[in-house]
Amino acid sequence: MLNDAQISLTGYVATQPVTRTLNDGTLTVSMRVAWTPRRQDRVTGEWVDCNTSYVTVICWRRLASNVAICVRKGDAVVVKGRLSVRSYEKDGATRIVVEVDANSVGHDLSRGVAQFQRVRPQTGMTASEFAAARPDEAAEAGDRVGRPDGADDTGSGTPGEDAGVGIVAAADDEDPVAAPF
Repeated sequence: MLNDAQISLTGYVATQPVTRTLNDGTLTVSMRVAWTPRRQDRVTGEWVDCNTSYVTVICWRRLASNVAICVRKGDAVVVKGRLSVRSYEKDGATRIVVEVDANSVGHDLSRGVAQFQRVRPQTGMTASEFAAARPDEAAEAGDRVGRPDGADDTGSGTPGEDAGVGIVAAADDEDPVAAPF
């Protein structure tokens, strides 16, 4: 990370976040974030909007998953990450791309309120131990697959409760559906 330009910015999500899965299974989300500075005109005393600036924000892995769930076009956000500016030629014209490889993204609480629900990883078992602990037969309808101890993790959203996103086993003829619990 030596010689990286770290940046923090506040703005609003200008485009609906786009989710992509790379060939190796890595999840990414990209979105445009914009901000419009305002200044006071000394002659008239009125506030005027300056030029709007845009940057492409790219999120990876777990951050991408959480951004895909929580962030929508128009949301006020705070973004922290590594700044990248590069140029390229298209149709004989030089163009500039400004991107932020995000480390963190959150809602800007100076412009609204949000509810935070921590996603806690399952602890105590490796993936292979967890798979071996599950019986071979299909889980009964309504059984929570996300917890090996069979605990009901239907959290009411109150602070201090375990919360996460898992798979809910479906009835006989239905497909499993990703659901919060």
